[in-house]
Amino acid sequence: MLLSPDPNDDHPYWYARVIGVFHVDITHVAPAQVSTKIQRTRIDFLWVRWFQFDNSFEGGWQTRRLHRLEFMDARRPGAFGFLDPSVVVRGVHLIPGFAHNRTLKFLLLQNSVARMPLNEDEDWRFYYIGM
Repeated sequence: MLLSPDPNDDHPYWYARVIGVFHVDITHVAPAQVSTKIQRTRIDFLWVRWFQFDNSFEGGWQTRRLHRLEFMDARRPGAFGFLDPSVVVRGVHLIPGFAHNRTLKFLLLQNSVARMPLNEDEDWRFYYIGM
């Protein structure tokens, strides 16, 4: 869960499933004429699969229902991405929408690393945000 960068969003947060946690060590060696100093930098990042709100479903305190998410279609640009771990607000408990069954709609590949657990070949159609 992270803060939405768009203040006009209907919901103040964005949600993603973390596929992997990584870091890279970058070494920059400047040309000899400029400097003999070697600069090393570590960059941490998360590889994520994005959720989107189900706009056909109304959730929240007024409706006394949990907000509902679904995965973004993997064929859409931006369905997967990388995040700086420092922008993550916290982890969230997502509850599968058992009444809506599973689907291959969002990720057509079976046995994908983006699907958890790895031995599953379908995603749940919807997830509810535990509040």
